Parts: sequence; structure tokens; C-alpha cells
Amino acid sequence: MALAASLAELQAEACCPVCRNFLQEPVTLECGHNCCGSCLQERWEHLQDVLPCPVCLHPCTDGHPQRNTQLGNMIDLVQQLRSKRLKIAELVEEEEEEEEEGRGLCERHQQALSLFCEDDLELLCAQCGESPEHQAHDLMLIAEAAAHHRQRLKSCLGRLGNQLEEAETIFLRQVCEGQGWREEVEESRHDIICETEHLKSFLKIEEDVLQNGLSRQMTGFSRKIIQGQTQLSDIGSTLKSLLRDILGLRLQTDLALLRGAGHMHRQWRKWGGLELPATFSYQFMEPALLLPPFYAGLHNLKDHFLVHFTLDPDTAHPSLTVSQDRKTVSFDPLGRAGGSTSGSRPKAFTSLEAILGKQGFEGGRHFWQVEIQDSGMWSLGVCKESFPRNAMGTPSPGDGCWQLQQFTGVHQELSRVGVFLDYDLEEIVFYNLVNCSQFCTLKGSFSGKLLPYFGLGSLSTAFSMTIV
Repeated sequence: MALAASLAELQAEACCPVCRNFLQEPVTLECGHNCCGSCLQERWEHLQDVLPCPVCLHPCTDGHPQRNTQLGNMIDLVQQLRSKRLKIAELVEEEEEEEEEGRGLCERHQQALSLFCEDDLELLCAQCGESPEHQAHDLMLIAEAAAHHRQRLKSCLGRLGNQLEEAETIFLRQVCEGQGWREEVEESRHDIICETEHLKSFLKIEEDVLQNGLSRQMTGFSRKIIQGQTQLSDIGSTLKSLLRDILGLRLQTDLALLRGAGHMHRQWRKWGGLELPATFSYQFMEPALLLPPFYAGLHNLKDHFLVHFTLDPDTAHPSLTVSQDRKTVSFDPLGRAGGSTSGSRPKAFTSLEAILGKQGFEGGRHFWQVEIQDSGMWSLGVCKESFPRNAMGTPSPGDGCWQLQQFTGVHQELSRVGVFLDYDLEEIVFYNLVNCSQFCTLKGSFSGKLLPYFGLGSLSTAFSMTIV
């Protein structure tokens, strides 16, 4: 019953939401719904600008959606399964009808059919059974033959049922895979929307910063220009007044001219040699729009330079535990994980709570991601193969180690950090993949093999780092 119900549900899912028949040349719309290509063509025949989905009315931008060949093949399989079940039902119905009609009469002798020839697989009367053509054949009574063939048909039905169930199981698996694919597409669509909103928010903030900078420039320039204009206006007024006084004094009588000559000369000495203020000139500082590193190229780093490597347990400090797949390292404050570092593990760290990657790099560009769970101090970076395992204090480039050290608080969310090593340019960049920002860039003088470096310390046994 469960199998029949599943098949009925599959048949319902395989129908077009427009014509209610099995999908013919199905197409998949942007919203994820499917329908017959001809049904969609008929619905959109007289539409131009808005092309709604027949199911959810979501506006579609593509007026010629691609045909979903894989879904079409699945529909053919459902139809084949349905046909097989109908044939089985017809066989059962015919058998029941024959039993209701009785044995019937022999067409040749008009006698009751009482025998069955196993060689020719046909019903016979007693006279037909005695005929020369059937004397050497295996003849059975109808009841005995029917029981024998009923058993054979039962075994055939069992095998056919198993094949049908297997086919339906495969189909269900394909449907589940298709659903998983659709979920991945929806998740990618959601990520794109989130990243777009994040970028819009960043651009809005950047726009406000640039606008405020331009406003401050404009305010400063305007203030200086107004000050210069005021100075020039005051000086011009004074000089005009002095010019009028001199012209008026020249027209006076000799006695009056000489009486005013002393005051006029003093005024001339005060204002005649006055230096005019320099003309204000300014240089416009054009603002620059800088996108965050995540949008400038972090996706390209993941696509082109992502590397996969494992941790080296032989280098682990005794307080660190490495998972079986060598992808995760956890902190054990009691130091029960690593055991002794002498003898069997000469490469293990003894002072720093750290571990190295198994694989190293001697050139090129490499990008890896690390997830950090729970709270504690952690470090990520690279170090030379010769970096001392018993080094004391904080590792530094002078020791051959380039690392970023951070602390994750108790109430902080899970951290994800990206590390990009450009061996040829001799720099290593650290990215915060949670808020799509850059921690810092470290310059170095690289030589020989560089190994990924991981350090962590906490009072919690749940504190761990995982290479993803």
C-alpha cells in the first residue's frame, strides 16, 4: 500500500499544473516550478512585458526558458511504471473473467475442455488429447495445470514486483537528488541576495563618507575664499578713500595743501606700500571609492587557489588533539592528548600550543579556510620548516613565522578565517569570512618550504579549529 501511495504521489508530481496531464517537453522557470512547454507558450502567447509563472505568478525575465531534459526522462519513467502496473492489473482481471466464464467447449469437437497441453500451451478436450498430434505431449488436468501455472505466474509477479519496486526506488532517489539540487540553487540564490544586500549597505556607508568628505572640502574652500574676498574689499575701500583725499588735497590752495601735507604723507607711508594678499588657490582632492577585498577578489581566491591539506599529528603540542581525518585540532587543557614529545615525536611543539600542516609550499599562491569554534586565543599563518619547536614567547617573522593572533570571546559567533599565501610576492593576507573584511597583510622574506601554522589555547575542551 505504501508503494502504491508513493507511486500515486509521483504521478501527481509528474503532472503539469496547467493541463493536469503528464508533463510534455517540460521547462523549468526561474521560480523553480515546471510545466509543459506548449502550455507555457499558450499562457504567454499574448503577453509582452510581464511573463508570470502559471503557478505562483512570479515574474520571469527569460521569455524562452530552457527545456528540462532530465525531468522529461523522469516523466517517461513514471509513465512506464504506470503502464506496467496497468498491464498487471489487466492480466489479473482477465484471469478472473476466465474463471467466471468456466472452462468452455472445444471449437473442433464441441466437448468440454478438460486437459491442458504443456508443450503447446493450449486447452484440449478428451478427444483432442487422444489425437496423434498430442499423444507424445505432456497433458495435465485443467485444475492441476492451472495450479502449476498460477504458481509460475506468482513467481513472475514477485520478480516483476521487485523490479518495479527497484525502479520506483531509483526514481525516488532521482527525485530526492533533484530536490537536493533545487535546495542548493535556493541556498546559492539566498547567498547572492545576502551578499548583494551587504554590498549595498557597504556602498551606502561609503557614499556617505565620500559625500561628507566633499562637503568638508567645500566648506573649507568657501571659508578661505570669503576671508580673502573680505580682506581685499577692506583694502580696496581704504585705498579708494586715500585716493580721494590725495586728489582733493591737490586742488586746495598752497596754504591748505601744505597744512594737510604732513597727514597725507603719514597716510601714504601707512597704506601706500601695503602688500595685497595672495590669491587663494586650492587643489581638489578627488575621493576614491574602494571596494572591500571580499568583493574585489575573494571569490576568485576561493575558485582558483583553494587548497586542501591535513594536519601533522607528529608536530602537535601535548595539549592538542587531532581528529581521525586530520582536519580538526582541539584543545585539551589537561594535556592528555599528545602524550610524550620525546623520542617518538621529535618534531612536536614543546612550548607553543601549536601544530603544523602536513603539506608545505615552496612557491605559488594558496588559499585555505579555517573554522574556529568556542572561545579562546588562536593563531593562524605560516612558518619555515626550520622554525624551532621549543621556541618561547610569541612567534615572529625573525624566527621564521608569520601569523595572525586573535581572541574569540565567549559570546561571539563561530569564526571563519581565510588565509591567502602569495609566496612569489612574499606576503600573506588574512580575511574575516564572517563579515567579508580583511584582517591584515603581512610582508615577509620567504625561502624554502613554508608550512601552515595553527595555534590555539583555552580553558575549554570544546575550543577547536577545522580546515574546511
